[in-house]
Amino acid sequence: MLREPVSVSVVIPVYNKQRYLLRAVESVLAQTRTDFELIVVDDGSTDDSLDTIRHLRDRRVRCVWQSNAGVSAARNTGTRLARAPLVAFLDADDTWEPGFLQAMMALSSRYPDAGLYASAYRVKTAGKAARRASISGLPRWRQQFLSHDYFRIGAGGELPISASSVMIPRATLVDMDGFPLNEPMGEDQHVWWRLCAEQPFAYDRRCLATYHRDAEQRACPANLPREELPFSARLREELPKLELSWRQRLHANRYMGAHLLHLARENARAGRTSVARSLMRDWRTRLLPVKWLARSIELAAAG
Repeated sequence: MLREPVSVSVVIPVYNKQRYLLRAVESVLAQTRTDFELIVVDDGSTDDSLDTIRHLRDRRVRCVWQSNAGVSAARNTGTRLARAPLVAFLDADDTWEPGFLQAMMALSSRYPDAGLYASAYRVKTAGKAARRASISGLPRWRQQFLSHDYFRIGAGGELPISASSVMIPRATLVDMDGFPLNEPMGEDQHVWWRLCAEQPFAYDRRCLATYHRDAEQRACPANLPREELPFSARLREELPKLELSWRQRLHANRYMGAHLLHLARENARAGRTSVARSLMRDWRTRLLPVKWLARSIELAAAG
């Protein structure tokens, strides 16, 4: 086990990712910043995922196994085992650019009071070229910045933070009991909004991570839920208690409306038009800017 001081602990949760895990681990080991530890948490895989990296001879890599309890439990296990004050997350089928950790540590030094640190990312779908995530509202004139506008940015396009493009102070995660357990998806968004509602987040506009989408993921269209996810329902319940300006509350409701519109659109694509229409009836979808209404045209055509 690595005994030297480390500045950041990297956590990779794994469940049946034998085809991809080595690619993810190699993207961590290729980082220009080398003062890290890598904790790979196997969440009860049945496909011998860890066998793909056992040949690696790097003292920074530590593998642990636990009975299957879900991705949140795996991330929380990694957080508990982390020795560094900062924890970065990478899903087992995603990758980082070599400068990801260097950029996150630069953000941490520049903005020590931020609730979390993140970068823009690419989206890679099988058979298609990788594309930059369509994130709206990022300041174009600054590469790195501090923002209080998570809800505004999150309501305008794809989310500014992915589970593979983020670093969080370990103490912050421990204080909030980590990622919520036993949820189908969206457990990471619970963490993002809770942290960013109370604190600013620091951001690097460069695409330093790649989110690989494939048919085996929880978030693929075939697994899409038919109702509002828990992270959004919790925000709806807790919003009156949060110390936000009226403008921030408006953006928070738009953020939830964008989530519902996304679910509606994807359910319409899957032929579940009654589900889509039900989701679209929620009043929060009516708060979205006009540019978002173009998304509903696709819904109507599918119906």
